[in-house]
Amino acid sequence: MNCHQDDMVDKNNVSGIEFDWVKNSTHYKNWLIDSIDKLNSIQLNTYNNAVKLLQKRKFEYKIPSFNDELWLIKYYSFQLSQFVNSNNLKPSVKETSLVLFNRFYLRRSLLEYDPRIIMFTCITLATKLEDMWRSVYIDKLLYKINNLNITKVFEMESIVCDVLNFNLNILHLNDSIYILIQLLISYIKESLDVDGINEYIGIILYMLKEAEMSALIMNESPSLTFLYTPPQLTLSIILQLIKNTSLSTILSIESFVLKLLNGDEKNLMKLLSLTQSITDEYNEFLAFRNELNQSKALPQSNCMVIPFLIPKSILTNVLNGNWELVNRNWEL
Repeated sequence: MNCHQDDMVDKNNVSGIEFDWVKNSTHYKNWLIDSIDKLNSIQLNTYNNAVKLLQKRKFEYKIPSFNDELWLIKYYSFQLSQFVNSNNLKPSVKETSLVLFNRFYLRRSLLEYDPRIIMFTCITLATKLEDMWRSVYIDKLLYKINNLNITKVFEMESIVCDVLNFNLNILHLNDSIYILIQLLISYIKESLDVDGINEYIGIILYMLKEAEMSALIMNESPSLTFLYTPPQLTLSIILQLIKNTSLSTILSIESFVLKLLNGDEKNLMKLLSLTQSITDEYNEFLAFRNELNQSKALPQSNCMVIPFLIPKSILTNVLNGNWELVNRNWEL
């Protein structure tokens, strides 16, 4: 998406969802990036700064390439997601921890900070931000992870917060999902001229559940998180779900989106094109994610065995796609 951030936030605005106070949040002001080129530039600058530090220290191993770093960030984001799922933490903790993780590695390189520590630090911070600290005992949550320095996990909390300039306001995608579903229900009633939606309640509930799951996966992707607003991301999910259900036979997607835009036909095709771009990018990310899921060498989230930085033998096997050897040496 090569447009100015004002265009991204305002001209593609979904009326009734993107409120002024939201646009004034740190989420919008500091963490939305106006183009993929600018995002890549920021990521490359972060990486190059870390490489310079390693070169000064005369680091003895081969330094991962920029593309390797981007791959590893997505990999550990996926691992974070899997760990939260396996421990039944509530979705808001998962979403917040993923956003914190990706924000941190936008400004700092994993060549500087061990992602196997940072991912758990982001989880501990998220349990506090989402008011789950009363029901989650962090020691019990993390004690099964072999060789994990839990003290280090807590020590990194202040560093993560400092790197993020204490921008801890996370606009959850679920908030936009619930608003969009309500608007969809109103549109169904209006377009079909009915008072209730009993006939379609099963489809609506299915869409809500699927949208919530898709939104959580979207937060694993740095590019989706930084390039698009929460309403844009969730609208792309809802529109795709409409296409994939029987609602597509009774509703006009264009008319629904035009309703969201308060009849602004000038931006209709622009917004539809944007949501399709998001869907295409999301599907690409799903392919990457599915590849990790299907790999026999998928590391287990309950083991930590090697010191950081990444040993050359393991890194070489990662780069060469030799998953069998990776599996023998790297269990997280």
